Amino acid sequence: MNERERMLAAIDLPRAEREVLRWTLLLALWYARPYGADESLLLAAARDALLRTTEAQLRAELNSLKLRGLIHLHTDRPVWWAEISAEGEAVVEYRAEAPAGIARPPKW
Repeated sequence: MNERERMLAAIDLPRAEREVLRWTLLLALWYARPYGADESLLLAAARDALLRTTEAQLRAELNSLKLRGLIHLHTDRPVWWAEISAEGEAVVEYRAEAPAGIARPPKW
């Protein structure tokens, strides 16, 4: 196995897509302030970003962001609703470090 093949084998594409999806969701919720957004709007944002996302994956990543304290998630209805938290705003605005597992791009 040459160097290129080893590098390609080391890339975990599903993990990379999850991390980009988390960033995309945070960014979409930042733009949806102060109202938040339901899961259909967030799924559309993910698909507009060319991410192959299912409803189950979307809900799993919303739960992940909730556990990190970056969003408030309302799951008491058939359609989930999310709002960005103050900690999530700080991450999107580059005032706080992005937690591991979120593919935030470098700040220019």
